[in-house]
Amino acid sequence: MGAQGEGGVSPFIAALLTAPADRVFFTGERDVTAGQIRATAADLAARIGGDAPLFLHTASAARFTATLLAAALAGRALVLPAHTQAAYLAEVGGTGALLLDDAAIALSDAADAEPGDAAADVALTFFTSGSTGVPKRIERRLAQLETEARALEAVFGREAGAVQATVSHQHIYGLIYRIVWPLMAGRPSADRAAEYWENLDGKLGAGATLISSPAHLTRLPPGMDLAAQAPDLIFSSGQLLQTPAALACTAAFGRPVTEVLGSTETGGVAWRRQQAGDEPWTPFEVVTLGWGEDGALSVTTPYLDGDEPFPMGDRGEALADGRFRLLGRADRMEKIDGKRVSLTRVEEALAALPQAVEAAAFTLPGRKSALAAVVALSAEGRTALQVEGAFRLGRHLRAALADRLEPIERPKHWRFVDRLPTDAQGKRRLSDLRALFDAPRLPPFDVVARDGDVAHLKVSLPPTLAWFQGHFPGEPILPGISQVHMAVLLSAQVLGWTPEGADLNRVKFKDIVRPGETLDLTLTAERDKGRLSFRWLRANGGEASSGSIG
Repeated sequence: MGAQGEGGVSPFIAALLTAPADRVFFTGERDVTAGQIRATAADLAARIGGDAPLFLHTASAARFTATLLAAALAGRALVLPAHTQAAYLAEVGGTGALLLDDAAIALSDAADAEPGDAAADVALTFFTSGSTGVPKRIERRLAQLETEARALEAVFGREAGAVQATVSHQHIYGLIYRIVWPLMAGRPSADRAAEYWENLDGKLGAGATLISSPAHLTRLPPGMDLAAQAPDLIFSSGQLLQTPAALACTAAFGRPVTEVLGSTETGGVAWRRQQAGDEPWTPFEVVTLGWGEDGALSVTTPYLDGDEPFPMGDRGEALADGRFRLLGRADRMEKIDGKRVSLTRVEEALAALPQAVEAAAFTLPGRKSALAAVVALSAEGRTALQVEGAFRLGRHLRAALADRLEPIERPKHWRFVDRLPTDAQGKRRLSDLRALFDAPRLPPFDVVARDGDVAHLKVSLPPTLAWFQGHFPGEPILPGISQVHMAVLLSAQVLGWTPEGADLNRVKFKDIVRPGETLDLTLTAERDKGRLSFRWLRANGGEASSGSIG
C-alpha cells in the first residue's frame, strides 16, 4: 500500500489497474473482477458529460467503486446522500442533479477495458444527520481516505481478511473499511452489506473481517453460533459500544471488538478493545492529541485540511502511556429557569443509576422550565417499570438523583425505552427523542414478541386518543395517516429506531378502525434501507393497513 499509485494517480485508482481477473468484490453468485470495474467505469465516464457533481447512491460496493473510478476519469466530484427520498434529496441540493443509483449503473460483462487517464484525487461530499436531524454537509477528498487506509493497514493489516459488513458505504466509515482499505490492500469485499445477522450465517469464520456498528453488535442473534464462525477481526464505529455490549460480543465471538473513535470530519483517531471493562483508547500514530480546558479533546490528523486542531466535542484524560480515557461529551448547556444546566452532567448521573443503561437529556419546545429525559432501562429498570408504572418510576429516579443533582437539574418529563432511538449511522437525533413526548398521540400498547428488528405489538385505541378528535364529529374513525405516524412513534419506543425519510411506499388502507378497538401491529426496521415496514391487523384477522415509511 504505497503512498503513490502508478503514473501519479491515486493509490486507490492504481489498485484497480491490477490484472483484470483479480477478484475485487464477491456476491452470492459470482465474483466481480478488476477488469469488470474498469469496463463499467469506462462506460459510465463516456455517459456523464458536464462538470457538475454527481450524486451517487447504490447498495452495491462494486457499482460504487466503478462510479468512483468513472468520476476520476471524467474529473467529476461525487456527492453521497444517505438515501434517495425526494424530500431529503431536495434538502441536500440534489433536485435536478444527475443521480446514479443501482438502476442507472449496470455492471459490465466485459472482461476488461482501458480506462484512460484518471485524476489524482476525487472530491467527496458526505452528510451526517446532526443532532437535530438536519443534514450537515462535510467535504472530504479521496486522498485523505487513502491516507487513513494506510494507517489502518499498518496497525491491523496482519489480522485483516476478506470483508463482510453490516454498514453502508454511503458513510465514511463504511466507505473506508469496506472499499478503500481492502481494495488498496488487495483483499476482496462483499458487494452488499448484510441487513440482518441471519444474512451472515455461514459467511464469516477464520480469514474474515466484519465491519459493523453498535446498531448490530447490541442485537446479537440468540440462535446463531457466533463462536463457531468468529471472524478474525470485528470493527465497530459510529458511536461508542457500551461496555456491557462489548463484553457480550467478546463472550459470543470469543474475541473482542475493535472499536474506532472518530467522525466524518476527522476520520478514525483512536481504537480500543474492551476485554475486561472500559479500556483506554490508543491514538493512531498519525494523530496528535490536544487537551483544552476541562479535558476538552482536540486532534490534528493528516485526514484534515490545514494544521488547526479539530475539537472532538469529547472530554478525556491523558494517560502516562500515551493512551487516554474518554470522560463523556463536552458540556452541552441549557438554561432552565435562568440557571445554566449541563446536559452531559445530567446524562452521566442518570446512566449511573442501576435502573438505567444510558440516557438522553434535553428540553422540550414550549416547556423550557424543566428538563426531559429518555432513559434506556436495564433489566432492573424494566422490572421497576412493570411494577411501579412510568409515573412512579420517574418520581423514583428523580429522587435517586438528589445526591448528585440540584432540583433544577433533575428531569421532570420522562420516557422509558429499551434502547435510545438512533439513525442509520447509530447517532441520536434530537427530533427523534422529542417525538417520544408526543404522548397524546401514542396509544397504550403491549409488546407481544420481539426478535431483533421485528416487533409484534397489541395496541389499544381508546376513544380519548387524539387522532380520533374531529375525524369525524359524531362518527370518529382512525385516520389512515395516523396509523402511519403511530407506527413510527411505536418503532422509536420499542425498536429504538425511526426511518430516515418520510416517503410512503406501497401503503394500503383497507378497513375502517373505530374507537375502542385493539389492533395487532407488526413493525420491521429495515435499517440499512432507512425504511420501516408496518402492518395493522384487526381482532378478526383482517388487515387495516400496511406499507412502509422511509
